[in-house]
Amino acid sequence: FHIAEPRREMTTHRCRILLVDDNERVRESLRSLLAPHDDIEIVGEASDGEEAIIQVASCQPEIILMDINMPRMNGIQATNVIKKSPKETAIIGVCFVDDGYAIDAFLKAGALAVVSKERLHDLHGMIQRACASRASAFASHTRPSS
Repeated sequence: FHIAEPRREMTTHRCRILLVDDNERVRESLRSLLAPHDDIEIVGEASDGEEAIIQVASCQPEIILMDINMPRMNGIQATNVIKKSPKETAIIGVCFVDDGYAIDAFLKAGALAVVSKERLHDLHGMIQRACASRASAFASHTRPSS
């Protein structure tokens, strides 16, 4: 006869997030907003674009929440550099300013989306969609060919 093994709980994938903003209070607010969600793990933080590039290499995030306006290297410049790497990292721009030119430049640099810091109510949903699309893109690139 056969004894069934106990069922193991399926573990939910935790999307690895890097927070990039020169304002500590904004990073703290983002952490607080995302902390209740079990499917998100904050793996690092940076206060400018140069730090973000270093953190991407060490933390290997799946999603980066990136401010546009920062000292030393802004979010648009950092996005340009990060998107040239072979890693499939999705970048979501986060900004206060409703500047169409800056938002367009951010998207052209490779950001997946740009969200206002004043309208973060759907940030978790946006992260879930970005993480899911990143995972399915990765799966389609790694499937063995028939």
